[in-house]
This record gives sequence, structure tokens and C-alpha cells, in this order.
Amino acid sequence: MRVSFFGAAREVTGSNILVECAGKRILLDCGLFQGVKLAEERNFAAFAYDPKSVDFIVVGHAHLDHVGRLPKLLREGFQGRIYSTAPTLELTRLVLEDSEKLMSEESKRDNHPPLYLEEDVGGVIQLFETLPYGQSLEIAPGIRLTLMNAGHILGSAISILEAEGKKLAYTSDLGNNPSELLLPPDVVADADFIICESTYGGRVHEDVSRRGAKLNKIIELTISQNGVLMIPSFAIERTQELLHDIEHYCHVGNCAVPRFYLDSPLAEKVTKVFGKYPEFLNGKVGEEFKNGAIFALDRVQITSTVDESKEIDSSPTPKIIIAGSGMMNGGRILFHLQKYIEDSKNSILIVGFQARGTLGRRLVDGEREVRIFGKKYEVGAQIHKIGSYSAHADQPQLVLWLSKIAGLGKIFLVHGEGDESLALSKAIGDKMKADVAIPQQGESYDL
Repeated sequence: MRVSFFGAAREVTGSNILVECAGKRILLDCGLFQGVKLAEERNFAAFAYDPKSVDFIVVGHAHLDHVGRLPKLLREGFQGRIYSTAPTLELTRLVLEDSEKLMSEESKRDNHPPLYLEEDVGGVIQLFETLPYGQSLEIAPGIRLTLMNAGHILGSAISILEAEGKKLAYTSDLGNNPSELLLPPDVVADADFIICESTYGGRVHEDVSRRGAKLNKIIELTISQNGVLMIPSFAIERTQELLHDIEHYCHVGNCAVPRFYLDSPLAEKVTKVFGKYPEFLNGKVGEEFKNGAIFALDRVQITSTVDESKEIDSSPTPKIIIAGSGMMNGGRILFHLQKYIEDSKNSILIVGFQARGTLGRRLVDGEREVRIFGKKYEVGAQIHKIGSYSAHADQPQLVLWLSKIAGLGKIFLVHGEGDESLALSKAIGDKMKADVAIPQQGESYDL
């Protein structure tokens, strides 16, 4: 068995791992590079392997940095099978359709060919085969695949490959526990090798029980200042958790003030997918589903069209705008930032990871002057951050999860910036006996 790392190696985006075993080639994820300066060049560059030679792909979850280059892979010759859970299939279709639309608009604006076309997205979706959690499938002679709950987003999976007498598990992204919506990540009983994410490998998250109170305080501040609260949010999971907390906020008050807007067509579609798969949610939320709405959709004004989005700016304050994209490297949030970022009575609430190079990361790092669509803006708005909305496990959670795996020989840390992976490696060494590697881009290991 041979494993090669072609993305998310000492960085967070572009997840792409090639496993060669029993005469077959299996890809674990095939995501976009995002945020960093050369991301676009890297996305357009040739794959480090022949796409025609890949037999199978296993998709851990539907975030763009894990699925965003699937249509490019198909466009360049891949015709194998793609395995995921059923929610991941549906969410991947929505995410790729949205991405293709944005890429098409960008290519026309900047006069360059798009990374892929609408028909490539359709072609990818036709290649999917879904598996429930816990059911093993022999995808080729001598190779078994099992998907387990990763607790990261709806339908996210830990992928377990068994071949040549070895057992390899890949977390993709591992969820932050406890989650308001999802069950905690499954424990892998035993494995020879683990490929583990390390996004927050050097951090400890805020107490999730204080999250609602912090959100309420920021909302009340917005009301008292008659301001605008902008929440750049990822369409999958983060937006649904925010809507769930807004539902609780509105349950206490009458929600007449402030006005809430969900300015993300993708998030609207994703939220409907949640309603189709209550069995993938935790028991508490499942019960709430039976008793009525849990995502405040009857209290939030949904703006689907561009014209409806533009009308938000003329609505009275105070108001709260949830809009994509989560790292502010595109999407409708940029148009609202142009109008409101310079005014000190307004606020921006960061609720997710911000990759290096993104506008979101620059704001978190305290930059006071930023560019939006090429124009400079002074940052007058207050920047707030609630870390407990993160969908990624922190250092203590990652170490605890790894410590429960029997027979573990080697751990590969991926999907983390260098300092985060190093911190996690040290923490693992302090708590358990295991050989830890932090692969570089393009590096291969014979297992």
C-alpha cells in the first residue's frame, strides 16, 4: 500500500490523497485550493497523476476544498466510481453547481476559460454511489471500504480502507463535539494507519455552552447601536447552526427587531437537504424537527435573487445579514461589506476557519485597510469572533479521538497550517506512543 499527498499538506485547502493498493488507485477527496496567492494557478495546473488511471474516489464530505476539483478530474479523463454518503452526494451537487456558476461569471469577467463546465458537474454526479454509515463494501477484489460518521457536517464520513492486510483510516475533517445538530464522531476501534486533519491542532475551542449567550450579546449590541451585523457564513452546517441559535433567540424575544436576512441561495437549498435526512442529526434536534421548525426560516427574510439582495441595503437598521462566502473570498457578503465595513456602529461576526490569504483571515489578523473588488476600505466595523461555531475538532478532541484507536502504527497529519500540525504532533507525543508524520506536498509513503 502506497499513499501520496497532493493537497492539504501543511496547508488547509485542496485535499487530495492518492492510495495505491491491490492493483487499484483510490483518491481520498479532490478539493479546490483556496485563499493562498497561487490558488487559482494550482487549481488549473495538471494533476500529479493521470486522472484516467484513477479507479475510485472516496469523498469525505461536501465542502469545496474537498470536492471542488472533481469536475476537472472528470474533464481530464476520470471515469471510475465515486463513493460517499447520501447527504454528501446531494450537497456535493449543490456546491459544485454553485461553484460552476461563480466560475463561469468570473471567467467571462476576467476573460479566461473556466475550470470546468456545467456538463462536467452533471457527469461527476452520475458517477456517485452512496453508502450508509457502518456498511462495508468490497469496491474491488481485496479492497473493502467502510464509512463512519465524522461529525463535521451533514453526511461527513471517516473513510476506512482495508487491503493487503492493512487498515487505513482517513478523517477528512473531524467534527467539533458537542454539536448542536450532529452526533459526535464515531470512534475507530483499530487501524494500522490514520490520516488525520489538524486544522485546529494547536488550539482549544471556546465552551460551546456559552455560544448562544455570546451571539445574543452581539445581536443586542447591534440593536443598541442601530447598526448592521454581517455574518459571513459557510452554506453547509455553519449557517444551519446560526439559524438554529436564532430560532432560540427569537423564541425568547419577539424578533420584531432586528431584521434578519439570509442572503445565500446555496444556504437556502442546503437547509432543505437537512430536512430530508433527520436520521443523520442528533436525537435532540430530531425531536425538535418533529415539533416544528428549527432553522428560523419563518423569522428570517430569504433573499434568493440578486435584486432581493440589493434591496437589503435600503432596509432600515438594525439588521443582521448572513451571507456567503464564509472566508469572504467571494459571494454576496462582499457587496454588503463595501457598504458597511467603514462604519464603527456596524459589526462583522466571524464564525468559521479563515484560511491564509483570504479577506476573512486579514480581518481576523487585525488589518485596518482592505481591498474589496480592487477598492480600498478602512475597517471601522467591529470584528467579533465566536470560535465554538467551528465544525472542526480542537487539539484535546483530536488527541482523545486518536488515543482510542488500538494498534495504531503511524499517524499522518494533514489539513493544517504548519504551526497547527506541529502543535498537534507534540500533543500526540505527550499523550500516546505513535509515529507521527507531517507530509509535504507531493510526498509519498510505502506502508
